[in-house]
Amino acid sequence: MNTTPFDEHSSQADQAVKESERRYQRLLASVTDYVYLVTVDDGRAAATSHGPGCEAVTGFTPGEFEADPYLWFRMVHEEDRPAVTERAERILRGESPPPLEHRIVRKDGTIRWIRNTVVPRKDEQGRLVMYDGLVSDITERRRAEEQLCDAYSELSQRQTDLKKTLQELTAAHEELKAAQLQLIQAAKLESVGTLAAGVAHEVKNPLQTIVMGLDYLSGDPAPPKENIKMVLSDMREAVARAHAIIQELLQLSAQRDFEMKSEDLNLLLCRSLFLLQNEIVASQTSVARRFGAELPRVKIDRGKMEQVFVNLFLNALQAMPQGGVLTISSRVESFSGDLNVAESVCLQLHHGDPVVVVEVRDTGTGIAEADLPRIFDPFFTTKPVGVGTGLGLSVVKNIVALHGGAIAIRNAPGGGALATVVLKAEPEGRP
Repeated sequence: MNTTPFDEHSSQADQAVKESERRYQRLLASVTDYVYLVTVDDGRAAATSHGPGCEAVTGFTPGEFEADPYLWFRMVHEEDRPAVTERAERILRGESPPPLEHRIVRKDGTIRWIRNTVVPRKDEQGRLVMYDGLVSDITERRRAEEQLCDAYSELSQRQTDLKKTLQELTAAHEELKAAQLQLIQAAKLESVGTLAAGVAHEVKNPLQTIVMGLDYLSGDPAPPKENIKMVLSDMREAVARAHAIIQELLQLSAQRDFEMKSEDLNLLLCRSLFLLQNEIVASQTSVARRFGAELPRVKIDRGKMEQVFVNLFLNALQAMPQGGVLTISSRVESFSGDLNVAESVCLQLHHGDPVVVVEVRDTGTGIAEADLPRIFDPFFTTKPVGVGTGLGLSVVKNIVALHGGAIAIRNAPGGGALATVVLKAEPEGRP
């Protein structure tokens, strides 16, 4: 049989078309799980055919879809049917809507998610004659998205819970801080009560000097002029002495929040000893001051730290009822974590930090080993009933901790008790 050039050209064209269709099918197979084809006649769906892959996705065979024209619609999840219907109407109107993701109910009753993409085909006049439906099973992807969404929601809820917990902790911290301040004030008033008798005696002497001076000046005959000057000078000194005592006592007993300022710790130790001068004399105790020279300054609340040292000094004096030696020393060194401050070490102190160390030592009988672990417990005391409430050392520990420092109390080698207070030095705070 003879072939013409036209026949050869037609055969080549047919081969090209077939190859194009095969390539198209391979492409569809790579991006979809199955394909369905809808034939359109005058804007209405006339027939639908489902590819062989439909059974793996839906559980229904192509024959079942062909025997039941409305199976495709009943297969759609009830909640998603309005969206599927609206999309089908848009397609038949000649529109090209975006892919739609919706659920289907498989033949076995399980639910799957699919992505349905439409590729319209139109004739030369632009009329829709058919369209391909490309179906991909995206169930696993949707499950992963839902799990991710659930995880995100759970994370958001946990973040909300953490914020709430943080707010509660902040509120609890403020309440604890307020309670600590109240405890400090209560112990401070106890200290003031302990000092009251000694202060009364200290103030009584200057007042007596003033009364005697007034009696002398108001006597008859009038005293010589040089004696008047001397008496007035004594009276002024007595007033200044009484004023200083009252001011120190008021400062110690005043209730206020922490007022942190740069202070000379040696000077503060001297003021604390001044407040207890009468008790020191009455107990026949000698004081040994071993203050380090040129100590760095420390940032503290002067009144609160005076309360700390007044408490420590009082404890030392009460431990030596028959008299003894109260040794107070101060020095600067680098914090090594091994400064005999096993109790109340504050996390604000780091290895190598410059610190000022104050040691208060007495020559009393010391502390029973069984009592050492409890000395900072609130209301724990080894003193007789009526002598202290046991709040002193608990408050002292709180004050030192709120200053970012540390405190420890132990028995000293050779007898007596040794209290060690460590405070962070200011970086460039030398007097």
